[in-house]
Amino acid sequence: MPADDVTPRFSSLAAMVLATSGVAIGLGNVWRFPYMMAEHGGIVFLLVYLVIVFALGIPALMAEWALGRHAGGGPAQAFKTVGMPLAPLWSGLLLLTITMAASYYGVILGQVLAWATASATAAASDGADPTAMPLTTNPWCTLVFVILTAALGCGALGLGVTNGIERLSKVILPLCLMLVAVLIIRSLTLEGALDGLRQFLAPRPEKFTPQTVLAALGQAFFSIGLGGTLMVVYGSYMRRRDSIPVAAVGTALADLIAAVLAGMAVIPAVIALGVPMDAGPRLLFVVMPEVFARMPLGELFGLLFFASIFLIALLSLMAAYEVMVDFGRRLVGLSRRVSLLTIFVVQVGLSIPAIWIDGYIGVSDLIWGSTMHPFGSALAVIALLWCAGRATAIGEIRGESTLPFAGPLYYWLRYVVPVVIVVILVHGWWPQIIGLWARIAHPGSG
Repeated sequence: MPADDVTPRFSSLAAMVLATSGVAIGLGNVWRFPYMMAEHGGIVFLLVYLVIVFALGIPALMAEWALGRHAGGGPAQAFKTVGMPLAPLWSGLLLLTITMAASYYGVILGQVLAWATASATAAASDGADPTAMPLTTNPWCTLVFVILTAALGCGALGLGVTNGIERLSKVILPLCLMLVAVLIIRSLTLEGALDGLRQFLAPRPEKFTPQTVLAALGQAFFSIGLGGTLMVVYGSYMRRRDSIPVAAVGTALADLIAAVLAGMAVIPAVIALGVPMDAGPRLLFVVMPEVFARMPLGELFGLLFFASIFLIALLSLMAAYEVMVDFGRRLVGLSRRVSLLTIFVVQVGLSIPAIWIDGYIGVSDLIWGSTMHPFGSALAVIALLWCAGRATAIGEIRGESTLPFAGPLYYWLRYVVPVVIVVILVHGWWPQIIGLWARIAHPGSG
């Protein structure tokens, strides 16, 4: 192992919650959450989402952190430590998942940076239109911003956990909160904004389908950062005396509050200006620029919007890169510097299809976001609860705290959480599998 392979630690519980909240709060709250609600029944989706967060998300988060802290490393180390059957296979699958998810996430983040730059340019020059600038329309410009984004993420991680992740989290989270507060005030003061918000939240039970539950599951796990990767690595950085239950509830609540605040900043403005909310993943770069174009001082608010998204989402991208760093160190003994250089090259290369192929990000998000993140989290829960043993699982989750419901939580995690995740995945995918089979069996039927 290289000399820098000593496992780092977060300096305090507060620093740890800030860092994990920075992972949880990201594009999932602004890019994914509003269009998920629009497509899946408004408040119906929100209620399903809340149930999944508290029933599955928080317990699974505790399990992932406990697994990482017990093993002292990410999935490459954790599955091996607890004696998980086929550990190299599962570790490789999770490495593939986080690598692919980070590649299209990095493209979206590069586009966010491009829009922030274009909005700043438009604000500095009268009459400029960000939607017509090469910065936002030329794929080669997008590639440049993706390269810059990857360089920023890798460069910050080169400073380590305390000097990189912790310090950035302490600066970025409060700054983004202030920026979002400004956007919320402006959004809610638009004429018709409150009526639009009530219309958006109105329940639409006719849109409740198996895909609604699958989408809510994927959103919850994607947003919180679950998937058997990010949080397992961050769990390995936790001190023994840090309370996992307190940190899990704090992180989940911070993510939930961020999603609601993001919705308050985006939804009223979109509906008040008569812009459709069902744009799917294109909401961020098609709908929101149109909203700002119709708004007084739209270039300034566009700059605040995209700058805040970029800063907070960069923390999530850095967490994904940190997982790859952990894999590089554990599997092939790479130093942090060599790992980050390799990650930079691979991620830039994998970004090319997402930049030039229409629909690539949407399909990738369904596979690597909505499906593989919950599946990976189920693997982590199984590894801790079935392979590490009862005493280890309860001991790691409890730590030095006095957790009164450790016994029921153990059985809930062991028997309920993995089964429910798999059932939701199968139930959500079944109609799509049937549809695909029908198209294969009857290619001329449409």
